[in-house]
Amino acid sequence: MYTFYLWFYPVMAAILGLFIGSFLNVLIYRLPLMLYAQSNADAEGVNLWWPPSHCPQCGGPVWRRDNIPVLSWLWLKGKCRHCHCAISVIYLISELVCGLVFTLLTILAWPQYTEIQIASFFLFFCLLYSLAAIDFQHLLLPDTLVFLLLWSGLACSVAGITDVKPRSAIYGVIMAWLLIYSVMTAYAKIRGREGLGNGDVKLIAAISAWLGVEKLPALIILSSVFGIILYLFFLRSNKCRSIDEDNSDSPTSYIPFGPAISISALLLFYMGLY
Repeated sequence: MYTFYLWFYPVMAAILGLFIGSFLNVLIYRLPLMLYAQSNADAEGVNLWWPPSHCPQCGGPVWRRDNIPVLSWLWLKGKCRHCHCAISVIYLISELVCGLVFTLLTILAWPQYTEIQIASFFLFFCLLYSLAAIDFQHLLLPDTLVFLLLWSGLACSVAGITDVKPRSAIYGVIMAWLLIYSVMTAYAKIRGREGLGNGDVKLIAAISAWLGVEKLPALIILSSVFGIILYLFFLRSNKCRSIDEDNSDSPTSYIPFGPAISISALLLFYMGLY
């Protein structure tokens, strides 16, 4: 029986990860549209469930058999069935990454951790992956996902699903918000421009509910290191951009800090499990 579960759980986790990755593709694409709906007439009425999946180029519907994670993309050779326009490889990568992460987490965490705990590890990854992807593309960290990260972290702490004590989680949220918000405000007054966004402040605070106050210094230091690497990458590739690209007077040196914070949080959280 043990041998059966030894391969059954990883296989089920891989399948679940592929389908969750497919859903995250929809979330990453549509959530910014939903938030910008008031300023974008084409986004009116868009939500996570409507309209049905379709090609963004020709509007042709995605058939059910073309919605199978990974296999459909490979079968169609990365092109739309109707207009044959290229479908971004990012969709394939998201599905593969989620499937791989879910599988590895299950192999490494079971049976030391319960199914509920492993599910919480999946949730932590999915939220941070989505936030990092959206911030990378849109310089945006949606409150919907950040607050879900915050409250789920506190709930897991109170329920004993994570090893972080409720007091440590609460202190972590408060200390992270006070410290990072103070740094953000001081930088803005001294330099006359934003160095961090409110979304970054809230993201670090929400992550602290999962990591606890003890790991806050490591989170800040590691995020800064990855942030510098990301800044150098954007600077070298000349892809630093403005939050308001329609305004020619808007500063053009912003980079998404969310991915750096997310990568740091994932490393600290998963390394702390073993």
